[in-house]
Amino acid sequence: MRPSRRLPLAIRVAVFTILIGFLSGATARVSHAQTESAVPKSWNDAVAKLGDEVAAAMSPTAVALSVANMSSLDASYVAAINTALREQLQHRSFAFPVANSTAAESAVPLQLTLSESASEYLWVIQILGDATDTKSNPTMVVSVSKSDSPEAEAVQQALSLEKHFVWQQPEKLLDFALLKDPTSSESTLFVLEAKRFAVYKISGRGWQLSRSTPIPQATPSRNPEGTIDLKADKISLKGLECVGDPDLAGVVECKPFKPARRLGGPIVEIPGLPNSVGAGIEEKCRDEFVSLFTAEGDWTQSDSIRAYLAKGFPLPVHPAGNTLEFDGPVVAMHTGPEGNSARAVVHNLKTGEYEAYIVSATCGN
Repeated sequence: MRPSRRLPLAIRVAVFTILIGFLSGATARVSHAQTESAVPKSWNDAVAKLGDEVAAAMSPTAVALSVANMSSLDASYVAAINTALREQLQHRSFAFPVANSTAAESAVPLQLTLSESASEYLWVIQILGDATDTKSNPTMVVSVSKSDSPEAEAVQQALSLEKHFVWQQPEKLLDFALLKDPTSSESTLFVLEAKRFAVYKISGRGWQLSRSTPIPQATPSRNPEGTIDLKADKISLKGLECVGDPDLAGVVECKPFKPARRLGGPIVEIPGLPNSVGAGIEEKCRDEFVSLFTAEGDWTQSDSIRAYLAKGFPLPVHPAGNTLEFDGPVVAMHTGPEGNSARAVVHNLKTGEYEAYIVSATCGN
């Protein structure tokens, strides 16, 4: 990980003693340079823009700045942004009187709010004037790409995604699962379709069909959903739950059932990506919750999967790691039993086939 980029320490006492006369006239310049080294250039540019807009909206005067952080930025970066904005305003002849002083009582209050979307930080500053006069409360907004965040490189290095091709077929599949016998190392592939559940065994010629069980249609649907739960040895579909012999390799019997939760496992909703497909991962990365989400294209477009990290609830979240590209839309995604993976079903627009992928997430901390 990159070292912390906190504001540097005070100038050494010896140097201060020798250069006190010089430094007394250069304090503002040194402070400004230190702040620029504490945050990325794009952040300084955004803060400078806010300073310009405040100066354009009001004449230089005494101001009081307060900051509300509603983003995933930690306290050190919030403090750096606060300091940078104060210095930008000071360079434009705005003053920050000492708290509880006579000058502070007449200072114009400024409110800086730090928020975010899926891909950007949104910084909003509002000049709070007469509450009865909306024209006296102008609002300025700047956006900063999250890829420019000081933490972005560390996050990119901390989490990586890989996709592993498993299976393809012309018929639409809802879910799939791989089971490896720990004693014989033989693998079994389960494939769930809307109307049947198929079991494949590996052989010298690849996967060979071992058993096929018809699935009754409890609730006919134009967009069926279903998932395989190897831990519970059951299959869940809309209106049905199917239970089989150990490991689902034997006879499967289905009965009406109303699921208590959404199929595919718990996920979080990503601001800015309300129409994507997603699944949560049980393991954490850097003590943060991991979710995988697709892009927002429709069924006629190629797709991708990206990881997002969340420190807790309520959110915000921030993107992490690399992006996986696919030749068609991801039509379903389910949490994998391994704890660090998900199962993705893709409709390949080039071949017309439905493909099964294991998407694994590796955290380097």
